[in-house]
Amino acid sequence: MEELKCPICGEPTNVYMGNARKDHLCRKHAKELKDGLIEQCQDCGKWHKASEECECKKHNSEKLTCLICGKPSNGKHFCLDCWKKYKDKSIDLRINNCSETEVLDQYGNLTIECDDGRKVRSRAEALISNFFYNNKIRSVYEKTIYYEEDGTNKTLHPDFYLPDYDIYIEYCELTNKPYLKKKEYTQNLYEKLGFKVIIMDDKDLNSIAGCLKPKLKIN
Repeated sequence: MEELKCPICGEPTNVYMGNARKDHLCRKHAKELKDGLIEQCQDCGKWHKASEECECKKHNSEKLTCLICGKPSNGKHFCLDCWKKYKDKSIDLRINNCSETEVLDQYGNLTIECDDGRKVRSRAEALISNFFYNNKIRSVYEKTIYYEEDGTNKTLHPDFYLPDYDIYIEYCELTNKPYLKKKEYTQNLYEKLGFKVIIMDDKDLNSIAGCLKPKLKIN
């Protein structure tokens, strides 16, 4: 009969009243199991210290990638770049086929409800959305534009897109110099991409109809 050996150290299996242990542990490691010092991995069957993770899990964790961008994340749910970018923000993800992720909302929660029931990020956007709804103007909220600049794939997230007019609507909240510079850049970018855009600011909220109706050529 083949001598049974401990799978951890190779010493003879502990035998009690003529019966060998089913796990084949030696006397020393049988006591460590009883004391909760070691445990057997349910995935690979190997024994390891109870205070440490099994080697098979450590190996697999090294292969984990960031849930957001898919880059190596050193066993974490998020890589360092995405953690820095989103640690103070909310982000909604859609996971497709347990393999692909799609960012649905990366700027914050949609908390302001409009007259048509959809939700937007700010009260200013709600006012604009309500104008479209009450004037029977179809609008799409944050329709993504994909484009390439200097060899890099980039995206734009316009506030609204009006499919019946083929026009994008952007709302610029602030009027300071950096924001005005960004407004000018945005205007030029849309023109470069061949898209029509109307950029609104705070003063336009005083009369949304006065701002948009002439530009959309509606009564």
